[in-house]
Amino acid sequence: MNSILIVDDDASNLLELNSILMSDYTVYAVSDGESALEKANESLPDLILLDVIMPNMSGFEVLTELKKSEKTKQIPVIFITGLSDEDDERKGLAIGAVDYIRKPFNDTIVKLRVQQQIEIINLRRELESAVDAAEAAAKTAEAASKSKSSFLANMSHEIRTPMNAIMGVTDILMQNEMLSDDVSDGLEKIYASSEMLLGIINDILDFSKIEAGKLDIILAPYKVASMINDAVHLNMMRIGNRPIKFELKIDETIPANLIGDELRIKQILNNILSNAFKYTDAGKVIMSVKYESQSRLELTVKDTGHGMTQEQLGRLFDEYSRFSENSKRSIEGTGLGLSILQRLLNLMDGEIRVESEVNKGTTVTIWIPQVSEGSEILGKETAENLQHFRKSYIGHRERARIKREPMPYGRVLIVDDTETNLFVAERLMRFYKLNIETSINGKEAVKKIKEGKEYDIIFMDHMMPEMDGIEATQICRSFGYTKPIVALTANAVAGQADIFLQSGFDAFISKPLDVQHLDTILNSLIRDKQSPEVIEAARKQADVDTNNDLQPRVDTMLFESFERDARKAVELLEEFINKSDYDNEENLRKYTVCVHGMKSSLGAINNVQLSELAGKLEQAGRDRNIGFIKETTSGFINDLRTLFNKAESKKAVNNTDEKDLLDKLLVLKEVCADYNRKGALEIIAEINSCSEKTRVVIDNIKECVMHSDFDDAEHLVTDYINELTK
Repeated sequence: MNSILIVDDDASNLLELNSILMSDYTVYAVSDGESALEKANESLPDLILLDVIMPNMSGFEVLTELKKSEKTKQIPVIFITGLSDEDDERKGLAIGAVDYIRKPFNDTIVKLRVQQQIEIINLRRELESAVDAAEAAAKTAEAASKSKSSFLANMSHEIRTPMNAIMGVTDILMQNEMLSDDVSDGLEKIYASSEMLLGIINDILDFSKIEAGKLDIILAPYKVASMINDAVHLNMMRIGNRPIKFELKIDETIPANLIGDELRIKQILNNILSNAFKYTDAGKVIMSVKYESQSRLELTVKDTGHGMTQEQLGRLFDEYSRFSENSKRSIEGTGLGLSILQRLLNLMDGEIRVESEVNKGTTVTIWIPQVSEGSEILGKETAENLQHFRKSYIGHRERARIKREPMPYGRVLIVDDTETNLFVAERLMRFYKLNIETSINGKEAVKKIKEGKEYDIIFMDHMMPEMDGIEATQICRSFGYTKPIVALTANAVAGQADIFLQSGFDAFISKPLDVQHLDTILNSLIRDKQSPEVIEAARKQADVDTNNDLQPRVDTMLFESFERDARKAVELLEEFINKSDYDNEENLRKYTVCVHGMKSSLGAINNVQLSELAGKLEQAGRDRNIGFIKETTSGFINDLRTLFNKAESKKAVNNTDEKDLLDKLLVLKEVCADYNRKGALEIIAEINSCSEKTRVVIDNIKECVMHSDFDDAEHLVTDYINELTK
């Protein structure tokens, strides 16, 4: 369980925050800055909620001291404050705070802000753990010559599986436009680091495949413009904020289509481009593309970066070699890239020439034999378009701007034995408004197909217990099932594409799921098979849905939370009045904490008048103004009762009648029998006004559905239907 340290000189604030967070986290509480520093060093909490204004040592001073210590400087701090001064907020963020929570506290807001930071912390830890595993794999590979190929292939699978969760969940969180800039920046850093780690894993895996002689060159026609576009697109992001000018020079007479291994050519081009950007702090990077009369593709990348000595040039293709180690510690990578590049060129009968001078830059030229297909040339317009794309891309954050097509007409089945992978895949596809079903294993998927169900795409995990994805797909094909099946795999081994295609798959996507690749698959296999009228209608409906009734649903949930809090408050306040022991210190303290909590809750539902009255009662409790408490509390209790009685009346009017409830339960039973998680959750969401007993049953059913216990969910629905129809 994650831990949180709360620092506030107001005991009521400590109690309130503790009550909000204690069910989900281990909570420590201290009332002053010195104790906070001591407790932070002792317990190393995951997150600190720090009051700004405190006697002796302010929150700003405490945070400054925390940042000085190697032990505590990485602990994220959220300031809690009743102030609304923007200067104070800027000051706090400038010295390292990650967020602000304002008083009076709103339970929902507090939980969400804390949850966001905890999710980032946990993702970062998983990432660090995965990085450690990757580094350990690299060291082992260096030492173990004969056994490292199989070891690294297994490690790739083991690392890619948690990486799928890290990158997938991060990508899902990044879609939330309501996140603060600090949270968005943190998520982007996690994603960028994950991509860097994934590149390291791929380098290690490629090296092991080359050593084992298992890396094949696959010749096929490809479009030159697409190859250049993809390589430039990927590497422009590496510039960041550095003053680097990137120029792209393309010979318009290049054949439009060549025959070769496009994937490996892009890998080679990515390697030399990424090195040029990595080792250039400022200046120019120029990429040139030509086609020689001897049927050779010529790729040249010239930079004005660090350059290399003659001694370094002599070691350029050594395994695990990196230069500028001391002066450029921030450069990522294993040092395997150029070694892999050279071996790929050998496999393709290619050549490489490297010229370099210290502090002046490096020029890398590569020649790869490529036969042209047809007589069509790239042409002036295409060449200029590619260069225009390069210019317009600078500063553009492409990943965050993928335009997902709404596809409510599409139906997909996701099959994976890992709950986390199902969660990631389902959430990423939910943005497309698809009808999504899930299966936890291959047998379950085969059963659905045997029953006659059809999907626009089945996304099938490769490695599953009992029945793997290949076996499940072959069985489905034996039934005559012809719809697309796409493999999901974390096992990126040589020749995998051929194996999948020969086994009945239409395509495959590697884990971690790349959102752009997923987008391409969904567009080509679902959207592009629809008529223009259907696609346009879906787009218009999506625009309407964007502005529909989400807020009332959020408001309902908020008021239900308030109602529970208010009922507890009424019980406590009545007990206080009935005791008539107003001078008792502990009773008065509980009273003050109670009305303080109601002040915040009433404010959250925009009942300003009662919130102000609660504030006056809170102050009376602090001032020991017993007369005002006696005169006012009974009326305050009645006002609270009136408030939630009105809500009860409204519920009674809107309450789902028995016939409507039975109809929904019968449909819910069917979708549970079909293992349709999305459908079940949608129906459960519709049963939002019901009796307390029905709510308990529905919550239990929802719990089963969330854990894919569809048989138990179906039994619960059946039992309750029988009870209602007795």
